Amino acid sequence: MDGVAVPELAIFLLATFAAALVAGLAGFAFGLVAAAAWLHILTPTETAALIIAFGLIVQGFAVWKLRRALDLRRLWPFLAGGALGVPLGVALLEVARPGALRTGIGVLLVAYAIHALARPALPPARNAGAGADAGIGFLSGILGGATGSGESCRPSGADCATGPPTCSARCFNPSRSRFFS
Repeated sequence: MDGVAVPELAIFLLATFAAALVAGLAGFAFGLVAAAAWLHILTPTETAALIIAFGLIVQGFAVWKLRRALDLRRLWPFLAGGALGVPLGVALLEVARPGALRTGIGVLLVAYAIHALARPALPPARNAGAGADAGIGFLSGILGGATGSGESCRPSGADCATGPPTCSARCFNPSRSRFFS
């Protein structure tokens, strides 16, 4: 074990297991949960690279399974917004201190948990259009570039603004994979 301390390896492995367990139960948040612990032992750049590597495997599999259901007309706004947001997230990653990034991720996780528990009745965004989808893609791109995470910045249970209620997975899994690249 050249250059790797046993406590750091234990933290890494436990965080990876916990994040995989949460992602398996909730269907998302591997990167956010893993980053909460990994940022204590790794730099933000190393953490982002690991999240991207794990995410490409998981999301690549999901996109492959959904490939026949993809509708590129509904997907393009997320991809376009994400393509613009990722460089800003990467620039943020270069200047962020690990402690500040850790705190930001923790605040994001707590806010999302409160939102998910409260389950506020949000009106459907069916008429919001492609601009709203591009905005979600942009914010998701920033999050993806800064953390290596492919999580989308959308309210829990929300669907694509331009599509039917069943389009959520068909829109977000492929766009997540785009944010990883």
